[in-house]
Amino acid sequence: MTGTAFAAILLLLVGTYLDVPVAVILAIVVLMVEIVSQIWTRFGLDGVTYRRRLERDRIGWGEEIPVTVEVWNRKRLPLAWLRADDEATLGVVVRERGLVIGRTGAGVLRNAWTLAPFERVARQFHVGAERRGVYELGPVELTVGDLFAREAATRAVDDVARFLVRPRTVPTEAVHRRDMIGGADRARFGLTEDPSRFAGIRDYAPGDPLRRIHPRASARLGRPVVKRFEPSRDREVLLAIDVQIAAGPAWDTTVDEDEVEGLFVVAASLARSLALERAAFGLAAAGYHGAESRFAFLPLSEAPDQAERVFDLLARLSAHPSAPFALLLAKVARAVRPGTTIVVVTARDPAPYLVHLQRLNRGGWPVVVLACGRDGVSDASRARQAGLAARSVRLDAPWRTATTLAVTG
Repeated sequence: MTGTAFAAILLLLVGTYLDVPVAVILAIVVLMVEIVSQIWTRFGLDGVTYRRRLERDRIGWGEEIPVTVEVWNRKRLPLAWLRADDEATLGVVVRERGLVIGRTGAGVLRNAWTLAPFERVARQFHVGAERRGVYELGPVELTVGDLFAREAATRAVDDVARFLVRPRTVPTEAVHRRDMIGGADRARFGLTEDPSRFAGIRDYAPGDPLRRIHPRASARLGRPVVKRFEPSRDREVLLAIDVQIAAGPAWDTTVDEDEVEGLFVVAASLARSLALERAAFGLAAAGYHGAESRFAFLPLSEAPDQAERVFDLLARLSAHPSAPFALLLAKVARAVRPGTTIVVVTARDPAPYLVHLQRLNRGGWPVVVLACGRDGVSDASRARQAGLAARSVRLDAPWRTATTLAVTG
């Protein structure tokens, strides 16, 4: 029994004993209100289900995920109002409505309904984010009110949905790397086919050598077909991302969010360019990425979905370095075989780790420095003076509106 109900009963007894009708009526009204409130406090959230469904769990920056929010009152008791506060990570954007501040101080997607017995309601939203990263929706706080619009009960629902927002990509000019075959420079055009990399069959065309005919497939299909092979190239590239933007210790640096995002746009655009070239590529970075290791590493691969894996890893990477970039370079030699081109993407002066790059270059790992910071031209020049191949790359506009990635120098 609540204090209000006890006071109402006491007032009723006193009013009856003293024969005061006003007190009796007031006590009855207060008691009825309290009884109604207790009914909704005890049973209001019984049978209430809340479900949030995301159609996808990853998108590119600038895209949106359709989200369905469904609530169901699965009992005979009507609900004067039901409120759902769906907590959202900082940076989440909902097209249809703005986020409000919840009880914990975090932004929440707030919905409210009036539900009849056994009524179910679904609403559609479109969710995106301000920049790349890992975002969450949830947990959810459900609050129900009684017939007098007073808050009656609250329940937390531990339902969390996570989605990735991949970095933006823009068209990229070709970054010509040094391809080697048999110790000599490989031609950029007219690549021959590698007979060890069978890729299927095609119809015979006049001029095809007879030894290329596939006898079994030709007999099965009833027409002459020839074997098809992949181009003979062994182009392997590791993108080494220098997450640190400013000079100084890795653990004590200031972060310009837009400059960091520009760095990741450059890295993602280069990864897409490598995928279009069908190169075998991977990624390494000294950044926090949701795993125990301080270093993020994606092995080299030429699989069709390798670019998607790179985008996912770039989405998870923090804007703060987890270790000095020089430590990452020391691990590169043990992670990839000699002959792999190491493409260093940096937005700062590479002077602190030029010695490590020179050691890799001499050891059989060709190094290409891509300087994309504000002083990219001078940074690339400094790397060339150290005997390294270096280029200056720059977005033609801020990362949100850029249309191409230019390679100069």
